[in-house]
Amino acid sequence: MIQTMARILFERYQAPLEILNPLKGFSRDTHLIEIRKDPLLGDTSVYNPQQREKVKTFFGRNDEDLIAQMVRESAGKCLFCGDNVEQSTPRYPSEIVPEGRMRVGEALLFPNLFPVAKYHAIITVTKKHFLRLPEFTPELIADGLKAAQEFARLVCAYDHEAAFVAVNANYLFPAGASLVHPHLQMIISPMPYSYHARLLKAASEYREGNGSCYYNDLIETEREKGERYAAGRGAWHWLTAFSPLGMNEITAIHERSTDFCLLPGSDIDDLAYGISKVLLLYDSLGHLSFNYSLLSVRNPVAQDSFRCLLRLVNRQNLSPNYRNDDFFLQKLLQSDFIINLPEELALQLRPLF
Repeated sequence: MIQTMARILFERYQAPLEILNPLKGFSRDTHLIEIRKDPLLGDTSVYNPQQREKVKTFFGRNDEDLIAQMVRESAGKCLFCGDNVEQSTPRYPSEIVPEGRMRVGEALLFPNLFPVAKYHAIITVTKKHFLRLPEFTPELIADGLKAAQEFARLVCAYDHEAAFVAVNANYLFPAGASLVHPHLQMIISPMPYSYHARLLKAASEYREGNGSCYYNDLIETEREKGERYAAGRGAWHWLTAFSPLGMNEITAIHERSTDFCLLPGSDIDDLAYGISKVLLLYDSLGHLSFNYSLLSVRNPVAQDSFRCLLRLVNRQNLSPNYRNDDFFLQKLLQSDFIINLPEELALQLRPLF
């Protein structure tokens, strides 16, 4: 029996409007607002082409003098630099991590002093205190992810209730980092956090209703449409999000596995390669700060509905008149701006692969 792939809907609503604009001598100024819905969750994001110019007033360019000052002033007291890391960072009990900390290449994993999950690890990805985005090489990224994977394997062998894994990056203060030094934070928990749980629930409901995996259907649909599909490398598929969670969101989906612990080393290397290319894209757009989350679940039931999933967004640039780019639209209404259309962003990302 041949199974027909379920149809994924990319819903958008356009609303033209006119105002009498004082910046244009109170002449008529036409706006075309577009609201997009995420095909799985129904979350909305908003696009207005004229926002591109407004965003420059608070997004701006990175202030190079401020960055140099930030790096200089933070380097001397960085807990993750040089010998400080031995004296200032905690260790895991030997029954979880035999040597207390874990090293893969330049990456070093240790517990978070102020955890927000049952297992909350920090992974410094380089010995350098500060990196430009092109300096995040595939090798550095892969070593950090491989340390995260080995830790997840140890934890899941030690605690069979630890089913939900999220590997996260906050790079620089606009992304919520408290330290400059490049690092990852990973959480492993018996309970998925809100967004992770919503994805799992919606993907399971999609499977029940359509008899297929949403993420595989999304890959095939986007590849056929060709508007937002950027590249495939190994088992990973890279595309721009139709209705983004944040600025210039790029999504990577593994075509088979739900479980980060089970990925072979080649899959980790391919994921790291892709992340490095997305960071090159962000650098070409003039950005420096970013977040990403890699979501995974150790649950055989989810194998039919969920896939390892990475969502990566850039954040505001560093400037003296700092303004966080999240406000009520994002935090309370859970909707976000689209500044660069996903279809245009995919065109820029595609050649980098």
